[in-house]
Amino acid sequence: MEIKNETEYEKASARADEIFNAKKGTPEHDELQSLLKALKKYEDDFVKMLKDF
Repeated sequence: MEIKNETEYEKASARADEIFNAKKGTPEHDELQSLLKALKKYEDDFVKMLKDF
């Protein structure tokens, strides 16, 4: 999963909030893990962009 813009970031963040308490071993838990990784990468890339600016 890759987040490409602010709109996708907001949707992914909202979805992560919805399924935050998903139980391990469920499809929602797997989805949450993917969302959290994508959110972190987007945030890290954004901070890097700000530093380079």
